[in-house]
Amino acid sequence: MRTALLLTLMLWAAAAPAQTTMYKCVDDQQKVTYSNITCAKQGLKEAGTVTADRVTTMPSGPTVLPTQKLKPPVEMPKDLEKNAK
Repeated sequence: MRTALLLTLMLWAAAAPAQTTMYKCVDDQQKVTYSNITCAKQGLKEAGTVTADRVTTMPSGPTVLPTQKLKPPVEMPKDLEKNAK
């Protein structure tokens, strides 16, 4: 049990730095791109380093799962439609 816990902690500690690596790349038009993929793999030039204390991640907006159905648009009532024109 103790060995399994130690092994789990060692694997977790080794994986943590790989998740925080960010690359700052620039293209021919000098457009800067930040990514977790190396600049060379993207065909871009390196543009410096990104330090972990400068990276902020935010969750994206709500997503629609393929199993969810979107609601159809609501039609404007006829009396309000005349006033909108």
